[in-house]
Amino acid sequence: MNVTAQQQADGAASPVGTRGQEKQAEPTSAVDRALDLWKIVVNAQRPLTLAEVAGQAELSKPTAHRILKTLITRGLLRQDQSRSYRLGPETFALAGRALDQLEYAGEARVGIDYLKSVTPETIHFAALVGDVPVHVAEDLGSRPYRLSSNLGVPVMMHCTAIGKAILAFFPPDRTARILSGEVLVPRTARTITTIAQLMAQLEQIRAQGYAIDDEENEGNIRCVGAPVFDALGQLVGGLSVSALTLHLSLDDAHALAPAVMTAADKISMALGAPAERVSQIRSTGSAAAG
Repeated sequence: MNVTAQQQADGAASPVGTRGQEKQAEPTSAVDRALDLWKIVVNAQRPLTLAEVAGQAELSKPTAHRILKTLITRGLLRQDQSRSYRLGPETFALAGRALDQLEYAGEARVGIDYLKSVTPETIHFAALVGDVPVHVAEDLGSRPYRLSSNLGVPVMMHCTAIGKAILAFFPPDRTARILSGEVLVPRTARTITTIAQLMAQLEQIRAQGYAIDDEENEGNIRCVGAPVFDALGQLVGGLSVSALTLHLSLDDAHALAPAVMTAADKISMALGAPAERVSQIRSTGSAAAG
C-alpha cells in the first residue's frame, strides 16, 4: 500500500475532540489507520456512509475520506451508487485465497468428485465472504470447451445459480437487507431486474431446493446450483454445474438438480453438518441466522 506524505501527516496524534474529531492517542501510522477503516467496512453488516466510517474510527471526515480514497484506489473498497462504502474486488480476491487455505476448497472435493461421476460439465464451488459468494474451487469437466471462473472472484447474487440458491436460503431478514437499495444489473436479456420478480423466484427455489441460471448471467450458458451449510446450519457457500445450453436444456437442468443437491449435501456433511440437519434446513427453507 502506498503511503503519501499527507497520509503520514494524518497519522500523527491529534487533539481531544467531540464525535467526528480524532481522539488523542499515541501516534498511529497511516497504514494502521487504513487497516482500521478497512476492517470497519469488512465487519459491517451493510454499506457504510463516510460519516459512519469516520464516527466508528473516531476520525474527522476529511481524514477518513483521504484514507478511504486510497483503499478504493487499491481495490480493497468501492463506493456504490449512494456513495456508501462496500468491499472492493481486491478484498474478495484476498478472501478467496484465504478461504482456499482454510480448506473449503479441499472439503468441496467430495461433492465435486461426486458430480464428476454423473456429468461431464463444469463444476464450481463458491464460499461466502460476508454476504457475497466467492469462487474458490472448480472442475472444468470433460467437454472440449472450458467455462472457467477466476478463483477469488465474487459471484453475482441475482443472476447466478449459486447466488440465487444462497439468497433463497438466507434468513429472510438477511436477504431483505442484502437486496435493500440494490440495483439488479441486467447481464443479459433474461436477467431478473426487479426485486419483486426475484423474490418470487427465491420462494420457488426454497421450495425445490435448487436454483437455475437460465442464461441470466451469460448468454448460451445454463447452470443449476444448490446451497452448502456448515455444522451450525449456517450457509457457507454453494455448488453449481454450468454448461452451454446446447448441452444442457432447461429440462436437463431440472433433471440434474437432484445430483447437484446430493453433491452439495456431501460437502455440507464434510463440513460437519449432520444429514438430518441438512434435511431440516431444506424442508424449512431457511438456514440458521449468522
